[in-house]
Parts: sequence; C-alpha cells; structure tokens
Amino acid sequence: MDENNTLKKISVILISIFWMVMMGWLISREVISQNRVTAYQPFLSKNTLISDQWLGIYFNNSPVGFVHTCIEPHMIDKGISGYRIVNRTWMNFLLLRKRNKVWFNAQAFVDENYQLKNFDFELNSGVHIMKVEGQMLKKRLLEVTMTSQGNISKKKIQLNDDRGVVIANIISPFSSFGVLKVGRRYKLRVFNPFSLQLEDLEITVSGKESILHDQKQVEAYVLKSNYRGLEQTAWVNESGEILREETGLGWVLIKGDANDVTSMYKNMEKSDLELAEMVSVASNIILPREGLSFLKLKIRGIDEGFELENQRQAVALTTEGEKIITINKERIDLSQALSIPVKENSDFLSATDFIQSENKEIKRLAIRIVNNEKNAYSAAKKINKWLFENIRKVPVVSIPSAIDVLKTKEGDCNEHTVLFAALARSIGIPVKLNVGFAYTSGRFYYHAWPSVYTGVWVDMDPTFGQDIADVTHIKLIEGDIDKQLDIVRLLGRIKLEVIEYK
Repeated sequence: MDENNTLKKISVILISIFWMVMMGWLISREVISQNRVTAYQPFLSKNTLISDQWLGIYFNNSPVGFVHTCIEPHMIDKGISGYRIVNRTWMNFLLLRKRNKVWFNAQAFVDENYQLKNFDFELNSGVHIMKVEGQMLKKRLLEVTMTSQGNISKKKIQLNDDRGVVIANIISPFSSFGVLKVGRRYKLRVFNPFSLQLEDLEITVSGKESILHDQKQVEAYVLKSNYRGLEQTAWVNESGEILREETGLGWVLIKGDANDVTSMYKNMEKSDLELAEMVSVASNIILPREGLSFLKLKIRGIDEGFELENQRQAVALTTEGEKIITINKERIDLSQALSIPVKENSDFLSATDFIQSENKEIKRLAIRIVNNEKNAYSAAKKINKWLFENIRKVPVVSIPSAIDVLKTKEGDCNEHTVLFAALARSIGIPVKLNVGFAYTSGRFYYHAWPSVYTGVWVDMDPTFGQDIADVTHIKLIEGDIDKQLDIVRLLGRIKLEVIEYK
C-alpha cells in the first residue's frame, strides 16, 4: 500500500474513537456541586419510569450517525427490581472512499436505590469487536472484564467511598442533576469505557437562552462540559432533555425521534462526506520524505501539558508565544546498544490493559522473530521489519489491543504501535508510545509510533518500516490510549510553518 494513503487512512481513527467517547459516557460517580458535596442524586426521577431520547449526529451539516438513550423498569434478579439504562451510538462515514459502520452499545442495570449492579458495552466495527463488562463486587469495588478476539482480562477499580456507582450519559436527560440553575457547577468522575479509567469531567450551567428547535423558539439552559480541555456545549430544556449539543469542529447532535433517524439513515448512505479532511495540518513547504536529517519549524496552537521535548526534538518559545521545534535524525552506534533483557527504564517494560506483553502467544512470537539476537537495537529492528511486512495497513475503528492485532494481522498506526510495544517489552526492550504528526503530500497528519530504549532512546515506525523515524515525525504526547485522547483538543487549532530543513 502506498505510504501516503496509509498515513491519511490511519490518522482519522483515533478521532472517531474520541467522538464516540464524548457521545457515550457509561458511568459517572460522585456528583459534586459547586457549593457542597452531595450524596448520589438519583439518575431517575421517582415520577419518571420510562425515558426515550434520540439524537442525530451531524458533521459539517451532514448526517453521520445517531445516539439513542432509553430508560425502563427492569427485574434485575429474583426479588430485585430496578432500571435498565441503554445507550446506542451508531456512526456511518466515509474514510478515503471506504464506508465505515460502527456500533457502540452500552447497557447498565441499577436497583431501586439507583445503585449500579452491572453493566456491559460493545464497540463493533464489523471484524473488530471489543466488549467490556462490569459488576459491583462490593460498595467500593468494581470489577471490569474486557474481551477482545477471545482473550479475557480483568481489573478491579477501587472507589473512594461507599456511595456506589450511578450510571449516566452526557447526552442523557439532565434530570439526574436536580433542578438546573444558572451558575451551578458540577464536578464528576466518569468511567471511560475505552481507556478503562476513571476520569474528570466538569459541567457548568452557564446561562439560559432561546434557541430554534423543531421550527419554534424554545427557552433552554446552556451547559458547558469540559473533558481533557475540550469544551462541549449542550442546550437543555426544563425537562432535562438535550435539544442540541455541539462538540466542536463541525460536530453537532440534534434532538429528534425514531422517524428522523430512519430518514437520516437513507441520507448517510448517500453522503460522500470525507472525515479524513479534519485530521491534517497544511505545510507551507513541500518537503522531500527521503534523506532529511534536520527539520526546524514554527508551531502555534499547542497549550501546556504536551510533552514536546525528547532525545531528537528540542523546543524554544518565541516572544509571540509560538514554539520553535528542531528535530535531528538520530544516529545509532550498534556496538553501544545494550543486551536484552535491558535493565534500565524498567517502567516501560510493564504490561497494560492494551499492551499485553505478558501474553504467551506474544512472547512466543517475539522470541521467534528475534531468534538468538541479543543486541537490543538489532532485535528491535527485527520486530519492526516483521510488523511492516506482516500487518496489513488498513483503517481500524477500534481500541488498539496487541492481542487483537496479533489475531487479525491488520490495523493502522495505533495497532502497529501497540503490537510493537507488546512484542518488544515481552523480551525485555523498554518501549514508549508517541502520538503527534507525520508528513506526507504537503500536509502533516496525526500519527502514532514507538520509541525503544537500547542504551539511548530511538524512534522507530513499524507502519512505514522505518528503523529510525524520519524527522517529519513531530511528537506531541507520550503514553497509552488514556493519554493519547488528549491529542483531540488540538484539532483545528494547530498551525505549522517550516522554517528550515536539510
């Protein structure tokens, strides 16, 4: 596959995952108002036993999906009644002329006191299916089970108090917050089903205003939510129903009904809207891809919290607040590389939820690839070459999991990177994950690649088959999927200007 097309295809996947996160939170806990800490406010009103809401998802005014949330009475177990809360998010979009259909289904069961009993969700993009189930073992202990390609992993999450876990969605009726009042602020801890982490979310009732909905003016509360520095705005009526929600960069959700969704489906199949256009930044200079040893550029739109410096990348701040980044291609002395297993930087040898370096199949494959090679850099090059030659370069709308990639033998830059990390870590080579930009055809696209420690850190790119990543790789973030989602708040903000190259 042509390298230019590969980069364009893989860049949009993480962005698609992010928007499903924004549209489909599963668990929220510990609602804290601006003035006082409250006990859990009930998700459901005693007077409202059934709720049903449809929201169409639009990108640049074109329909790309919908969200359906419903709440209904349910018999959870023998003698235990409560409620079933269901969220379905569905997206249908083009990525370089290939149509992608993705389902995110979640349901949760709470008892009559609104305490979580269990939940499950599924991310399904056809070939790739990821399932997560959760169950309260005790008041303060939540067990989560993840299943991907037949592999099952479990983790336990300890809660800070015994108030339990209450299910909520950003797009669900806001009646769970009680009477909305202008100026009230809520701080929540939410469970992100994609990163399997508890994360912070803030919601502020910033005001009231009249908006046009269903061809008439309606008075609505304006709610601002902040997730990872990216602001989302919702217009909510007196009943707690969302009428409109804007997640920025052309993404809008609008309240409708089942008939609206049926009509939207027909339009989605006809739409030729491309999502790839939203995940790149134009360069002021056409750069050669081969032979570059140095790149200097000016970058605007990056705020604090991004780890720009590393062994190949230096940063200086101008008086205008812009950043000057210089990148030098690394030079590796093979004779100075450490032997495996590498004892240094052991923090980057650990298995994670999605980098399953302790898996027996992954260990066996790594040993077979490396054979008897003990030089850490030479071993890493063998893993890099195997991935480039054996993993098909296709866009995958799923959370990258090393075991999943090993089974399917396909994926984008995220899949290549997590499997590289798992294979290398399994034989004792420390690996970091990078997310940033890589250049092709006059534009910088969002991209992921690994760094390996062989005595010094060196960037590789298994997606492009580069044993030393070229200097157009601009790192913005280091970390697993829970960190990588931060990249999204830079969309539409970054401007690049190449100053010098050689």
